[in-house]
Amino acid sequence: MHIEEPPSAAKAQEAIRLGHTQRVLAQLMDTLAVLRTHFDDAEISEIMINGPDDVFIEKHGKTIKLKVKLAAPNIRAAISLIAGLMEKEVGEKNKQRVLSARLPGFRVEAILPPVAVNGPTMCIRRHASRVFSIEEYISSGVISQEYADLLKQAILNKENFLIVGGTGSGKTTMMNTALSMVPPDERLFVIETVHELQIVSPNKVLVECDDEQGMTPRKAVRTAMRYAPKRVIVGELRGPEAYDWMDAANTGHPGSAATIHANSAARGLGRLENLLLMSNMGVPHEALKVAIADSVQWLFFIKRDGATRKVTEVCRVLDYDRVKGEYVLEKF
Repeated sequence: MHIEEPPSAAKAQEAIRLGHTQRVLAQLMDTLAVLRTHFDDAEISEIMINGPDDVFIEKHGKTIKLKVKLAAPNIRAAISLIAGLMEKEVGEKNKQRVLSARLPGFRVEAILPPVAVNGPTMCIRRHASRVFSIEEYISSGVISQEYADLLKQAILNKENFLIVGGTGSGKTTMMNTALSMVPPDERLFVIETVHELQIVSPNKVLVECDDEQGMTPRKAVRTAMRYAPKRVIVGELRGPEAYDWMDAANTGHPGSAATIHANSAARGLGRLENLLLMSNMGVPHEALKVAIADSVQWLFFIKRDGATRKVTEVCRVLDYDRVKGEYVLEKF
């Protein structure tokens, strides 16, 4: 029989865990001491460690090479510290050379040799400091009033939508803003490879996928069905889970959403097609297109231009025309 710890014991355990986290973070900053000021600079969005003594940052949309000395052992040690904090292993023991992880306020990707040819490498991306309201998005010029109204309409009418954009275009930050408009009484099931989304909804389940722990993105979407969610949210569609997300969105979970990489709103549908085709579902190509048109009602494309981000396209998916072999889109 399992006996729950009394609240005082649970609080003590949490304090110990937080203390351990703070100690590891302090060690990490000591290991990467030459980059400490860059971690503290909120205007730096990305720290790119390509290898020993080869470091770039991104600030205000510009990429800048740093004149720093950073040895390979320090980079390796930093990767090991982050892996330990995430209760993961990388290195010789399990032959795992790639690490996807998170730190407070940051997302981390790291690769060790021999996969990383020029020595251990890391890419550290800063999260948005908070969730921006749709009004802030409008006033800052990220989205027009017209497009903001369409986004609100999609959410309040419980219509499924994709946020489309390139790498670093602001898809995650926009999803935060979009989901902040979901009514607070609706339960969300949120699936990510590395946890980044800042969900303000009170009733939510957050899942971070990890193949080693037996939770693939596809299994996570299927598991969501047994958690009675109103909406299923996928941080980024990148594999066979796209099919399951579409199925969920089209069978009792209206208002579901995801992000996807593509260079225009319409190409977001093409990218979704490719994910489904590469997953070898055994479904005819045209049938997949029909299913996509049934499952996705809106496309919101956000584009990066230097240091600025802007929603430049919004499309409503009306149908798939079998005769013409193309999606019927209403462009705004």
